[in-house]
Amino acid sequence: MNSARSLFVLVFLAFCGIVAAAGIALRPTPPSANLSSAPRTPPTNWPDYSAGGTGFVTPDMPDGALIAYGYRLIAETYAVIGPEVANPAMRFAGNNLACRNCHLDVGTNRAGLPLVGIVRTYPKFSERDQRVISLAERIDECMRRSMNGRGLPDNSREIAGYLAYLRYIGEPAAVHAEPAPAAALPPDAARGAEVYAASCTACHGVDGLGKRNGPVGDARGYEFPPLWGPDSFNDGAGMDRYPRIVGFVQRNMPRGVDPHHPVLTLQQAWDVSAYVISKPRPQFDARR
Repeated sequence: MNSARSLFVLVFLAFCGIVAAAGIALRPTPPSANLSSAPRTPPTNWPDYSAGGTGFVTPDMPDGALIAYGYRLIAETYAVIGPEVANPAMRFAGNNLACRNCHLDVGTNRAGLPLVGIVRTYPKFSERDQRVISLAERIDECMRRSMNGRGLPDNSREIAGYLAYLRYIGEPAAVHAEPAPAAALPPDAARGAEVYAASCTACHGVDGLGKRNGPVGDARGYEFPPLWGPDSFNDGAGMDRYPRIVGFVQRNMPRGVDPHHPVLTLQQAWDVSAYVISKPRPQFDARR
């Protein structure tokens, strides 16, 4: 009898041990609390926040949380200040794009409209505005044009976050891509339609409306952004101008291309840019 009771106790304890071990195995891994891996000074070399790079880690600095907020504003604009977020007061962006759709790899891609080092280039003269503007004003222009939204309040946490992140990656020298040279032939949207069908539809869709991460209304943005239509950049954005879009397309599209070994020829880049620009999109409203 005592032998049977002892056996039962041993079996019960073993069972409890298995259950406890399974519980530990199934528990989600908590975020790392090891601050030794968190940078304590801004990067002096060009950072790489691409999918295959070192990645962004919230810095162990007094304004680290604000820097991380700025990073997220660029990486997931749609989820923080997009038109589908729960709080109507936070709906500053008018579309569900992210700043990183143009500023690739959260601004650290040298060929994709990089943001590294630009903080040291402001204030500067704006050809579009015909006056000297601050970096905060430039951010506001992007919000009203590329994001088809409204301006951010000067004293908002959002402006402070953008600026904190840009200051954080502001030490390395900025890289400014030269506008693409002229092609042999004038840009032609009809030829561009053929280029688009062959090289762009797999990601952006035949209709150019992109591919969402989830259903409409979920504030999760796009896996591949729309290039035209109501949820794209408006006609006041830089991407609606040849000097900006042609070079960007040739150096970066299809996504993942090596800028030194482009898939598209210069003529194809001009033609497909003409096709994209010819498509309907929201109109810029200077009153917002």
